[in-house]
Amino acid sequence: MRLAIYSRPANGEGSDFLTEVIQFLMGEHADVVVFHPLSAQFPSELLATSAATFATRQELAALRPDFMLSIGGDGTFIDAANLVGDSGIPILGINTGRIGFLTNVNRNNYREAFDFLQNTDYQIENRSLLQIKSDNGIVLPSDFALNDISIHPHGDSINTVHVETNGERLNTYWGDGLIVATPTGSTAYSLSCGGPILVPSANVMVLTPIASHSLTVRPIVLPTDNELKIKVESRSHRFILSVDSHRLTLDDAVTLTVSRAPYTIPTIRLPNADFYSVIREKLLWGLDKRNFSNNE
Repeated sequence: MRLAIYSRPANGEGSDFLTEVIQFLMGEHADVVVFHPLSAQFPSELLATSAATFATRQELAALRPDFMLSIGGDGTFIDAANLVGDSGIPILGINTGRIGFLTNVNRNNYREAFDFLQNTDYQIENRSLLQIKSDNGIVLPSDFALNDISIHPHGDSINTVHVETNGERLNTYWGDGLIVATPTGSTAYSLSCGGPILVPSANVMVLTPIASHSLTVRPIVLPTDNELKIKVESRSHRFILSVDSHRLTLDDAVTLTVSRAPYTIPTIRLPNADFYSVIREKLLWGLDKRNFSNNE
């Protein structure tokens, strides 16, 4: 089994855990390939000088790993998805952060997770993406979003965001901006702004206003085969575009097009890690003492 290891460079305890994971995998005779910026922080006796590394999407795809292990939090997982792109490499997240909603393995059970991989005791869950383009050829911070695309003010000016869907006027949003989220991103920024929780398999996206100046405007769920046209007006004539963790300041003359990306990101779901148990555990969703008997 060939495993690609991705993590953000770490120090102290984080670095020790990365070393522990790689030592374990190599002890299990896995073929390990490592994100290049990480390779310098491991002891020379751990990784041979000829060990394969990758730094780009193309280099990763050329190595043809069976799986990508993302070690970190949800931000690290999103970085890993950017590297995987359209290569079809399944990602398994090992959480070393806080909530770790996308990473359903932790420091204590990663060995068990490896056994599941070896025994093919897992399911592939394909996560839909949003693709974004501009009408003037500006290079955007990323070509797709696993979580969300959002519009924010530049300075202290409010934004007026005009949205069309499939050529029809949807709404004009007055406020601090707008979030367009995937089902994966529905439990992130969109949720904190009052958006609904969407199951990962739903073929939909949600538009959630940020600090709306109208009480009548609420989040709306649309099919992912809808194409959105987004135009921003601002007194500063500029706005901030966020594509997952990437940000860029744009002139409000630009028109953005948001649609479903032509590929998905395959993620690994292990036994006993279904979506509903995850939101109950990590978001405390539905927590109510009446749901528990006196014996629990």
